[in-house]
Amino acid sequence: MTDTVDQQIVRRLQGDFPLVSAPYRRLAEEIGITEPELLERLQRMKAQGILRKMGAVLQHRVAGFHGNALCCWQIPAAAVADVVGRLVGRPFISHVYLRQPQEQWLYNLYTVFHAHTREECLAQIERTAQELDLTDYRVLFSRKNWKRSQLVLLRESSEE
Repeated sequence: MTDTVDQQIVRRLQGDFPLVSAPYRRLAEEIGITEPELLERLQRMKAQGILRKMGAVLQHRVAGFHGNALCCWQIPAAAVADVVGRLVGRPFISHVYLRQPQEQWLYNLYTVFHAHTREECLAQIERTAQELDLTDYRVLFSRKNWKRSQLVLLRESSEE
């Protein structure tokens, strides 16, 4: 069960994370509690499964990455693990994920490439395809920067 302070913490975590040397101290001050209390409450919420994940959202365009593309690959099932293993960890790829192919869209592996320019991004994709000997892929460039927000996942409590 959460109290109003926990609710304030969750609401505050859904906003921008303070970019200061002591971010948890700043958050605690904003909420009106001490830093140790904030950290204890976060640990408790994590242990209870109320708070599952906290993460940063990179504003890639603000960081200078204007060539961004979703690359859709058609990979045989037997090769997926090898291909994924060779893609994960490349510094210009932020996401690698599998999806069920559809009758009209047979691509099953998706990667998100980032580069400073569209040309540089396309060169990275082509180089990656050559290195992995992949020929069946589509490149979908971003045209709009959709609003992203930080994500705090909560578990609904059935106890009241």
